[in-house]
Amino acid sequence: MLGKWNLEAIPVLLMNSLIFTIATVAMSVGWLPFAGIRKTFALTRKGWFWVLMFTVTSVLAVAGHWAGVKRMDPSLAAFVARTEVPIVIIMGIVILKERFTRYETVGLGLSLVGIVLMKLTLRFEYSTGFWLVLAGALFFGLTEFVSKMAVRHVPPIRLAFLRNMLIAVIYWVAFAASGETTEGLDLVWPGVIALGLVGPVISRMSYLSALKRMDLSKVAVISQSQPVYVILIALLVLGQIPSVRETTGGIFLVIGCSLMVFGRSRKHRHDKPSTPFVRG
Repeated sequence: MLGKWNLEAIPVLLMNSLIFTIATVAMSVGWLPFAGIRKTFALTRKGWFWVLMFTVTSVLAVAGHWAGVKRMDPSLAAFVARTEVPIVIIMGIVILKERFTRYETVGLGLSLVGIVLMKLTLRFEYSTGFWLVLAGALFFGLTEFVSKMAVRHVPPIRLAFLRNMLIAVIYWVAFAASGETTEGLDLVWPGVIALGLVGPVISRMSYLSALKRMDLSKVAVISQSQPVYVILIALLVLGQIPSVRETTGGIFLVIGCSLMVFGRSRKHRHDKPSTPFVRG
């Protein structure tokens, strides 16, 4: 919603350049002094490889997504973007050999049913915006797989900081080459700042921290509860009332995600080694 508001006044390249710069500055002030500059950049060759891969796929995913959102309804874009789910699940199961417990399997099924139900209520506009968001979703699916590999070599917060910094540089170069101006920024600067803090900082660090603790496919499904929040925000801010099918799909999605979280916590409890009994 913030992104759509910002893009009504400024171009995509400017918004992306600014939000990742804001994220980099915020983390430089709030985290870098405690982590240390030398330690932050002291990565292995494999670590830098995955950081760069994460950066490149993120640039393509973010560019496609916001370019599409600028051309279409944000709620519709949010649902089209969920196309990344099956991509991530397939990668997690086939490449990373991830497996689901009984509860997680039921939760996955309910979540996918919820996503399908909610999608069926929306009109699909096969416009340029639709294809851009779809392309962004495909790259986001690839990005989530890359990020899962990256957190094996780089701590989540450090990974988020390096990625934000490199993306900011890439987007500023692209913005300078485009010849676009900063006209309109005075109208939406609060939204740009808010998006820079909520997206690349809070949201991405939370996601990477989850990837460090859970399987990729399970994190991907749980994160797809985003459309539920989009509908709630649309209801509160725009007064748009969701249809019965959207509401039903949202309920399935929430229950499914809750089951997956419960199944994961239950598995961890069972996997914990019991304290040996010592006769004394």
